[in-house]
Amino acid sequence: MAGALFDLLAWIDRALTVGHTLAARGKFAAWGPGSRLGRRARLVSPGLCEVGAGVTLGEQAWLNAKDDRGDGKPTLRIGDGTYIGRLAHINAWRSVTIGRHVLIADRVFISDADHDHADPTRPILLQGDSFGGPVTLGDGCWIGIGAVILPGVSVGRNAVVAANAVVTRDVPEHTVVGGIPAKVIKPIRTEAETRAIEANP
Repeated sequence: MAGALFDLLAWIDRALTVGHTLAARGKFAAWGPGSRLGRRARLVSPGLCEVGAGVTLGEQAWLNAKDDRGDGKPTLRIGDGTYIGRLAHINAWRSVTIGRHVLIADRVFISDADHDHADPTRPILLQGDSFGGPVTLGDGCWIGIGAVILPGVSVGRNAVVAANAVVTRDVPEHTVVGGIPAKVIKPIRTEAETRAIEANP
């Protein structure tokens, strides 16, 4: 009995997710086939967001787009097959580009803007915010749980950002980075490259 009830609740949960996706997809600048929007996701200006095919946006993810350029064109682009975890938060004032088959874990923060804080006499809350630099996540990269990607950063193809890392500068492709601020831990090599290095120490 308990197993049947669990299966029923799981089916209802999936149905609610499908319904949420169907209700929201028309609000986006583009929504690819097979993409799914988790329930309780927060959407700010989804008309400035392009979502490719087969994308998963986790529950309670926050897509926060802004027409900072003033041209009405998308500021957030998410490539085919990308997975964005629960409670992820993405600010896209001008340009956040996420490639294809990118893996973004839960609670990741990505932003191309920051709070202004130049005036020491005023509360930071009242100083507004501004664009800091475009953010690009290359195809196939993995952003670990709780990581932070700051304005102006590019993460290379198939790179790995370790859990809870704070990325303040570009990450080369095929590289693992971690720490605060994030630094290179090791390269990611093919088996052939590894064997060649071991053969010629």
